[in-house]
Amino acid sequence: MKSLSLASVVLCLFLAACGGGGESSTTSNGATTEAMAAATPVVSISASPTATTTGQVITLTWNVSNPPSSGCTASGAWSGSVASSGTQSVTAGAAGTANYTLTCGSVSNTAAVTVSTPPPSPTVGLTLAPANITTAQSTVLSWSSANATSCTASGAWSGSKATSGSITVTSTAAGNFTYSLACTGDGGTANASAALSVTAALSNSTAIVVDNGPSGANGAINIPYVSVTVCRPGTTTCETIDHVLLDTGSYGLRLLASQLSSTLSLPAVTTASGAAAGECGKFISGYTWGAVRQADVKMADEVASGISIQVIGDTGAAYATTPSSCSSAGTNLGSLSAMGAKGILGVGMFKQDCGTNCANAAISGVYYACASGSCTASAMPLTKQISNPVASFSVNNNGLLITLPSVGTAGLTSVSGTLIFGVNTQSNNTINTETIYKANSSGDFSTTYKGKTYSASFIDSGSNGYFFSDSTIRQCSGGDFYCPSSTLSLSATNTAADGSASGAVNFNVVNMVGLASTISAAQVGGTVGSSSSSGNYFDWGLPFFYGRRVFVVMEANTVAGKAGPYWAY
Repeated sequence: MKSLSLASVVLCLFLAACGGGGESSTTSNGATTEAMAAATPVVSISASPTATTTGQVITLTWNVSNPPSSGCTASGAWSGSVASSGTQSVTAGAAGTANYTLTCGSVSNTAAVTVSTPPPSPTVGLTLAPANITTAQSTVLSWSSANATSCTASGAWSGSKATSGSITVTSTAAGNFTYSLACTGDGGTANASAALSVTAALSNSTAIVVDNGPSGANGAINIPYVSVTVCRPGTTTCETIDHVLLDTGSYGLRLLASQLSSTLSLPAVTTASGAAAGECGKFISGYTWGAVRQADVKMADEVASGISIQVIGDTGAAYATTPSSCSSAGTNLGSLSAMGAKGILGVGMFKQDCGTNCANAAISGVYYACASGSCTASAMPLTKQISNPVASFSVNNNGLLITLPSVGTAGLTSVSGTLIFGVNTQSNNTINTETIYKANSSGDFSTTYKGKTYSASFIDSGSNGYFFSDSTIRQCSGGDFYCPSSTLSLSATNTAADGSASGAVNFNVVNMVGLASTISAAQVGGTVGSSSSSGNYFDWGLPFFYGRRVFVVMEANTVAGKAGPYWAY
């Protein structure tokens, strides 16, 4: 009996341990369901790349196992509710460590990205100075860059280039050209370009001849002649006049009326009052009287359109009588025999023959208002004054260059040279080793000869000799020229008006009378006379030009770093 009872007890315990009985079984199944509902989320998140720079794109990828019903939340370097899996692009912010955290229920995971400051972007600049040239000119192409390690050229140039530099560019062909440059560094690539416009070069030179002059000139000596074409403004009615005296000591074109065809019919220029304008051109050797008329003036390919010129001895009734304030200037140069030329081309340092003085007031002996043969002094606007044609050229308008070959003491029967327009504007008119001599507002500088300084000295191609004072040199009988018994070797020193340069000039003076009658170019000189003004200048006439390149840079122009007016030789 006792044994059976123990077995029953053991059995009951076994059954309880095994979950026997309906009530115990129900309780065990309920606990299992609750455990399954509370499974822990598994959060996985990654970033690509894991190291980048500010502003770059980062791709985040994530996946969540056992996601909670409450969803997942982004925090740190991103934010908002996100799905349990996905991909998202974000932009890297400030330098440092960017933490992209994903929280799902009580579980979080983070993808860390190292963000650095990006390298600076490169910059590049490209310039052409000047950007417009002719085929006879050059320009400088300059470039510079920052934050770049290499540069590559394209377009009108090519190849690898330094990160900064400059080159001289010329073009034998006309057209438009683009120079491009790409410079690369750690921060990327920068591009720049510059455009160059090239036009065909104008012919900027014309011939100079020194000969015995035109028929009727009575055997000229040391007179440089050029040919000039004049046209009725804006038309093709033109006439070319040869043997016009080239004069660096005056300003404007003056032609003898006797050398112009009546068919040319140049229009008259009027004063501010509307009267026909007359003009008196005064020179050391005399005067010219005539009408002011308008013309297009052409030399080589250069054109000065619609400028005022003087027609000497104009037959118009308004100019029939020469005012006494003009004729009192000395010899009338208004004929071929007196002038030794068919006209005078004044290409000196100034733009007008009188300037602002005559524009502001009536100055006796210069411009006149003429009617019915009676002329009275008149003011004249700058735009109507007789003007240096070079100043009105479109390109080569800042001065000129005169080149003539050397002439020995025996002289030459003829000489050929070149008049080149512009200074430092084309390859044929560049100042090289020549010295610059600044001139004052009158176009003068100083010359020291035998211990005396002449402060109003000048260079004048229109003077046919060296003219200076020296009582020790014998004069020719009945004239102003010197006739030394033998050739003189002399020297003087020229000094710029501002003192910036000084240099000796060696020259010869031969016996004028001893030259052969066929000689037209010679090293001759003469006295300047006895007037008070003549005692203060040394006139470097045409013989000074022989064997030299002589530049004239006009007023209001800066060439080779020096402001005009100045000479260079």
